Amino acid sequence: MKLMEFQKKAVDDLSESFFNLWKTNENKLPLVFKAPTGAGKTIMMAEFLRTLDTNYHFDEDKAYIWISFGGDESYMQSKKKLYKYFNDGTDMALKDKDDLSQKELGKNNIFFINWSKIKSSTKDGKVLRKDNELTDGDYGIFDEYIKNTKAKRDLVLIVDEAHTETSTGLATEVIDLIDPRIIIKVTATPKTTPSADDIDDNKAGYIRVKEDEVIQSGLIKDSIIIQTKEEIESIESGSLSEDELMIELAIKRRDELLGYYQDLKLDINPLVLIQLPNDMDEKEQVTTNKKAVVLNYLKSKGISNDKIAIWLSNEKINLDLIELNNSDVDFMLFKAAAATGWDCPRASILVMFREIKTPTFHTQIIGRIKRMPEAKHYENGILNKAYIYTNYNKSHIQDIKDKTENKVPCFNSVIKPEIEQIELQSMYHNRVDFNTLTPENKWQKYMLSILDENKELILERIDTTVTAIDNKIVVDTTIDSFDNFIVQLKAKANETNFHFSRNDIEKLYNLLCFEELQKQDLELAKYNPSRSWSALKKSLNVWFNKRLNLHKEKFYTIIVNDMLKSDNKSVLKQMIHKALVGFREIFEAETESKDGKEEIIVIAPPQELSFTDDYELIECNKNVYNLFYNAKKYLGKENEEKFITFLEEQDNVQWWHKQSNSGKDAFAVEYYDAQESKDRLFFPDFIIKTKDKLYILDTKKDGTAKSTETKSKSEALQKWIKENQDKYDLELIGGIAIIKHPHWKLNSQDEYIYENDSEWINIEF
Repeated sequence: MKLMEFQKKAVDDLSESFFNLWKTNENKLPLVFKAPTGAGKTIMMAEFLRTLDTNYHFDEDKAYIWISFGGDESYMQSKKKLYKYFNDGTDMALKDKDDLSQKELGKNNIFFINWSKIKSSTKDGKVLRKDNELTDGDYGIFDEYIKNTKAKRDLVLIVDEAHTETSTGLATEVIDLIDPRIIIKVTATPKTTPSADDIDDNKAGYIRVKEDEVIQSGLIKDSIIIQTKEEIESIESGSLSEDELMIELAIKRRDELLGYYQDLKLDINPLVLIQLPNDMDEKEQVTTNKKAVVLNYLKSKGISNDKIAIWLSNEKINLDLIELNNSDVDFMLFKAAAATGWDCPRASILVMFREIKTPTFHTQIIGRIKRMPEAKHYENGILNKAYIYTNYNKSHIQDIKDKTENKVPCFNSVIKPEIEQIELQSMYHNRVDFNTLTPENKWQKYMLSILDENKELILERIDTTVTAIDNKIVVDTTIDSFDNFIVQLKAKANETNFHFSRNDIEKLYNLLCFEELQKQDLELAKYNPSRSWSALKKSLNVWFNKRLNLHKEKFYTIIVNDMLKSDNKSVLKQMIHKALVGFREIFEAETESKDGKEEIIVIAPPQELSFTDDYELIECNKNVYNLFYNAKKYLGKENEEKFITFLEEQDNVQWWHKQSNSGKDAFAVEYYDAQESKDRLFFPDFIIKTKDKLYILDTKKDGTAKSTETKSKSEALQKWIKENQDKYDLELIGGIAIIKHPHWKLNSQDEYIYENDSEWINIEF
């Protein structure tokens, strides 16, 4: 493979910086290699390593550890790229975890591993980092492999996709174990860059590939085109929803690009990427399932299922060989997390639907449409550009990496199909979440009275003549720098109005009702949005229909037009707030009598869960979900993950579920907190199923196991079991679980006394 000139220069610069750092004889020196997406970072690294290997003046005894921070198999993708590039033209053997039995890494060899495989908190980490029958000493097989190698030669650490490291970075204990001479961080967006002084003093290195060099080489597209006003106006969009319009624009652009490729006699099938929003489940019921909207519209355009790929956490369809330029797949649906680090050079068009919860432009996704299918530009400039169709407006233009609050879920877990869910009698406390606009007939009567009292004011301030709702969307923007996408988009973007369809207006109406309840600051006005938005909407509908004699197609537009205004200008928002407070005050006595408590039936485990990047994947076999994610940091994490390891080893355990410690979907038992003098909720950590038993267990360490609170929780759980056992064919067993080496032990006594050793029995499933 022939390198581009900028790639050759980068390899030379990397080599020079590497040699300068090596000569210092210091350890753990950082060498940051920054190159834009599509520049060929892995290929440049391959040539750099081969250059070191063939340099007769640099015959140091060294080996390389390549750690990837991308998806679980990203390290294998890198290994395959290097293998293909080297084509046996080097003595640099490429190794992975299957080669750990060789006990050490040979001179100039490269060992590939994913970070998740060597984290001590994961299942693989426990296997690779703990001593076992395959190891000679007190260390795990990975640690022995590193130590044996270091006894003979130096190590160089390569961190691939370094920008996706965890918030704490590469664990210090792993760095200390490897103790590399140099740490090469390969990334498009480094978290930190060395200072000029450190570079001058050979305490660090920094090599940068400029984006314009990559564009000029033809490897990546020269610009990004945001939908044009002319394109939008060329479509008869009166009957199309906003979402359907974006898809229609993408279809037309794909057809155009395909025609141009065919004119050039090129066997290239342009791919449209359709990014589904990472909306919370509770809002999906308020609006519409975006996946269904997309699939239904594509079907209506005569596009068959074999032309559509789906890449979601729980659904992967038609993905085989999709990266090939002549793949038959025309469209791919995905979410933000799925396509990170994925390469498909024929992808030229991106449809981005606005997030409902946090409408923020996901700029990291744009890298997926940067590459050129044949690594060169064409005479027809239309083929050298990337195209984005989106319903975002200028206020949403903010790089997702700049946001730290209100994180959007990026991982999903779905219950395994063979798991049978169980109904559990549970208790729920939370005044804010419990309070709903019920009884609905009383709420509606009260809301109508508020609107009736203020009818004259409402009619003065609402616009009853409005016939359409417009949404501003970005148009007519050409971005010629991927690196500065956000800066240029903010500066250059124009906007045009798009008339909402009837369907769009109703979806927006639902969402506005939901958000109006969600944003209430005054305690008296707080109600559960998910359970109350419908009641709010119905009361508004009744008033506009019965009092003003309007049809819903008319009054939906009137209501939405008013509720899109700011709080101090929307008369309906003011009436809603007044009614929410008044309803609470009138029915306060009824609410107080319930004391914020609600007996509910919990379906355990929940059908699907979503997680932010504060969670990490833990590999296991007996968890109820297809993927098990656990929080990266929390009190008791180490103890709970030890218990998970124990559960995974038990032959009789059919499945286990680790509960959330809050929320209405989690099973809870009420207990009396003597210190606080109030009733509180106890969320046991684990629900475990065997053939004929259901275990409800809470893990503790010695310190917390001795507490009065643990005693109260345990005894409340025993009481719950006695009250509910008759409802189940399974035997219910519950209690506190602690580890007393080498056994996990259970106390399931009616009266919990920690000090009574005889009451702690070995847990045997």
